[in-house]
Amino acid sequence: MKRGAIAAAALAVLVGLSGCSAAGEDELVAQAKADFDALVESASAVDVAVLHTLEVEEPAAEPCDSEPDSEKEHTVFVAAGTFAIQATEAQEDELLTSFAPLFDDEERWTEISDDLPSTQRAYVDVDGITAAVTVDEGLLALTVFSPCR
Repeated sequence: MKRGAIAAAALAVLVGLSGCSAAGEDELVAQAKADFDALVESASAVDVAVLHTLEVEEPAAEPCDSEPDSEKEHTVFVAAGTFAIQATEAQEDELLTSFAPLFDDEERWTEISDDLPSTQRAYVDVDGITAAVTVDEGLLALTVFSPCR
């Protein structure tokens, strides 16, 4: 239940932050998937004594706008994990910051820091791919959005 709430909150933040790309190409969806896969691979490497589970959802196409007649959509990639009971807040914070090297390419990625809680990191790339990592109350959410098309 909390996992769904964390994913929903992350989705809401990112939908508001992600721009629509005119490209609409399959290559951007493929790149978003590759970025998501890198996040999942990084999280999967974490010691089970810290991150107990990680569940990857099937990618989903979702509308970009709240307008019912809008035909623009993006592909959303989501994974949710639970921290082990013995995991400390410091270990959760360390995991959150451990994803930063995946977004080190300053020519591609820009960190989004406006109005985000300290438990979330979000990034947008030059093509409009948006990614976020959120840690909240023992849960981890990884989300990546392709640009609107």
